Amino acid sequence: MGFKRLFRFMSVAFIGGLGLFNSTKLEIRQITDTNAELLFQNGQIISSAIVCLSLAGFLSELVLMRKGSRYSKSESETIDLITYDDYLSAQDFYAKYAGDTPISSDAVKESLKFQYSDLSFSETSSEEE
Repeated sequence: MGFKRLFRFMSVAFIGGLGLFNSTKLEIRQITDTNAELLFQNGQIISSAIVCLSLAGFLSELVLMRKGSRYSKSESETIDLITYDDYLSAQDFYAKYAGDTPISSDAVKESLKFQYSDLSFSETSSEEE
């Protein structure tokens, strides 16, 4: 789909360039300090913004095409969004990670490890202190 997008960006940039050229030529014909002159100056601003955005999209599409695929399909780079901590209750999570509470003793942490040891998720967070 990369070449279709490149063609679209080029087409929009060309149309914006035509609008810029047209607004410039029409502004020259207007009397100085009139509303018509301001209207064509606004047309120039809008057309130049369209051209700049289209060229930025064109360049970004080129970069994406050179990099290859947009999405990695290898399983080694997949991220597991469900972690061991997702199955903890709020009190257990607080007891596990809060270091300033009286219930955060090592015995509570060990009981939590034993209680949730049957889950097959690997812990991706940092090791316990």
